[in-house]
Amino acid sequence: MKKIKLVYNPRSGDSTFPGRLNEFVRVFQQGYEVSLLNITGASLAKRFSRINFAEYSCLVVAGGDGTINSVVNALLGNDIEIPLAILPTGTSNDFADYFNLPGGFEDYYELISRGHIRRVDVGRINSRYFVNVCAGGFLTGVPHKTDTALKNRLGRIAYYLKGLQEFPSFKPLALEITTTDQEFSSELFMFLVLNSSRAGGFDTLTPESSIDDGLFEFLAIRYGGIYEMFNSLIEVFINKNPGQDNVILLKDSYFKLKPSQGNSPGNTDIDGEKGPAYPVEIEVLPAALPLIIPG
Repeated sequence: MKKIKLVYNPRSGDSTFPGRLNEFVRVFQQGYEVSLLNITGASLAKRFSRINFAEYSCLVVAGGDGTINSVVNALLGNDIEIPLAILPTGTSNDFADYFNLPGGFEDYYELISRGHIRRVDVGRINSRYFVNVCAGGFLTGVPHKTDTALKNRLGRIAYYLKGLQEFPSFKPLALEITTTDQEFSSELFMFLVLNSSRAGGFDTLTPESSIDDGLFEFLAIRYGGIYEMFNSLIEVFINKNPGQDNVILLKDSYFKLKPSQGNSPGNTDIDGEKGPAYPVEIEVLPAALPLIIPG
């Protein structure tokens, strides 16, 4: 019988997935032997280094964007090559939602049984990896400042409420930005380096994004007056209109972001988790991750 490894985060989303483990195992025992691994506790990378993944036909990760990030870092950090299937159970599931994955366990079983694999790009930021988005400026830190109980009760709406609270006090992010063919400086309100076209629960932010084209989209809003920045947020996230003077939209395989004017802007945010401090170099690793997705 084929074997799958299920890595799950018991704290993701509303924390109810552990109560459904028996149901998951029952469904998948139709054709698989299921081995479980709780993501909490000791270093995931160290635990992965002790697992013989050659025994498994795929690795299933149950959690949100942050859990996927931890698993991908453990896989790539150990040079482990195994098809990855995502079971979205987190507060934020932007990367999974990009692929329109099924929700029910029976449909999910059929998805894995069919085994349609698509190799997708991964981002490397300094010595770490991300699958969906690297963010900086206004959006950075909002997920980490949001009360856990409020997150569990309201979901991603809690992030938006916290963001509105932080809005008036935000200071500009002054960066020197380098790509493969240009270099410039700008004071930013926020930026996103996108692999897919989704972030923060909003879709089609960059309609031309492709998960396997070897390129990322750099989407940024320049710092300015409160009304101007708020209007740009509405245009970019709600009206899907990045084509305005206050917005920067670039497409490239490499970005270097360095603080200018001697400022100390703190850390980036990668897939909803605290990322590296500046300066950072971001590059695309083309087709680095085999994903099981709908065909």
